[in-house]
Amino acid sequence: MSGSNSSIGAAYDISGVLCSPKDGDNHSGTIQLLVHGLGLDSSYWDLGIQPATYSYVWQAATEGYTTFRYDRLGTGQSEHPFDGYHEVQAATDLQILFQIISLLHSGGVGGKAYPSILGVGYSYGSIQLTAASAFVPDQLSALVLTGFSANASSVPQFLTSNAFSRADETQPIRVAGLPGSYIISGLPQSSQINFLYYLFYDWEVAKFSYANSEPVTQGVLFTLPSLTGGQSGFRGPVHVVSGDRDWIFYGSQCDVKPDGEHTILELSGIVFPNSSDCSVYSPANTGHGLNLHLSAPETYTNILDWLNALST
Repeated sequence: MSGSNSSIGAAYDISGVLCSPKDGDNHSGTIQLLVHGLGLDSSYWDLGIQPATYSYVWQAATEGYTTFRYDRLGTGQSEHPFDGYHEVQAATDLQILFQIISLLHSGGVGGKAYPSILGVGYSYGSIQLTAASAFVPDQLSALVLTGFSANASSVPQFLTSNAFSRADETQPIRVAGLPGSYIISGLPQSSQINFLYYLFYDWEVAKFSYANSEPVTQGVLFTLPSLTGGQSGFRGPVHVVSGDRDWIFYGSQCDVKPDGEHTILELSGIVFPNSSDCSVYSPANTGHGLNLHLSAPETYTNILDWLNALST
């Protein structure tokens, strides 16, 4: 079988939100870059419902951190290219992430340069940051990877159980006009299976999340493996945070010890053999969508305590 590689040169409109603490930035020169996952946009970090409980942006601001979140290409307020097969792919997303990192360093976002970028990812966002750390390790000061694992054995069950359907037919009012290459979770039950651990979430939050779910292109799903499977030479500190009932990356069994000694979560450290400090945290009774669970405040506290400790 023969194949060929191709490249495109294009400019895209990417929507992002820069949030600076109203009481002042306590971490001058540092910014948290928040990268969201599949099935949603960057509002995952600032949910728009019960912010004191479910907004990571709000919690980070109370700790004096400036944050920048952006909608991935094809989601939210960012541009939706018509070609969801060849144009909106994992490699495109990674190149956009490189550009955003560069803009944050140079003052291209908000007019202020940030020498230190703390990458905070969720699911596919964590995969993107891991890949970025392999290519531009000196451009990131630390990584917080939530909803992440080095083990992808449960991903096929996600692709099946999510019951992907055409986005324009499943949610025609919100995403009218998108081509068939943009797909979305077909049923609320499918979303619940993959992102939530039953009983340990607010039903209003679950309904809000599904009602505001975002499409993903088939191009991204087909090319996702291109960002996984290798090790990163990143030398900075890494903190991996995944729910103990994460269905997508752990099969709801985060405490399983494949080697008889380390849990699947702990084994995620093999991706970062050169990290100066690789730690893990697993909130109890929590599924893949960490920010959607009742445990969200405790998860945010753990992440921010870990980041605060880096500067002490």
